[in-house]
Amino acid sequence: MREILEKNEIRLNALDLIVHPALSLSYERLVNESNGYGISLFANFGDDNTTYQNFSVTPYYRFYFLNRKDYGASGLFVEAFTSFSSVDFDKNKDTNSNKFQFSMGVALGKKWVNRNGFTFELFAGVGRYFIDNGADDYGHPEAHGRFGISIGKRF
Repeated sequence: MREILEKNEIRLNALDLIVHPALSLSYERLVNESNGYGISLFANFGDDNTTYQNFSVTPYYRFYFLNRKDYGASGLFVEAFTSFSSVDFDKNKDTNSNKFQFSMGVALGKKWVNRNGFTFELFAGVGRYFIDNGADDYGHPEAHGRFGISIGKRF
């Protein structure tokens, strides 16, 4: 495997910024041209019903396939992730029902990198909650989505 020179990457998920007033930042450390690991932080600043998550920390590991030979750690990827989240399943009620949730899931995506180290990626995935906070009794979701249109920079 060829060694890549720029091993760090920071990204902003523009989709979260547009869909709900939320900030989603990611850091990825590239191991080699085929692997990387990182962490994403999500903070929801709105009170809309587009997401139950208020805050989330999501560590992940990615496997890259069909890499372009010039930049590495780009192209199609599969991501395995865990998520530690503060969720509010009862946003329509006046009570504060924040609960801790843990989930695991997978995502698929594609990343492009240009000569200057700027990145663009699309991804979608799903995770399953493992802590039972009454999801079966009250119709709360047992899974959550992970979606993104991200722009970033390698350094």
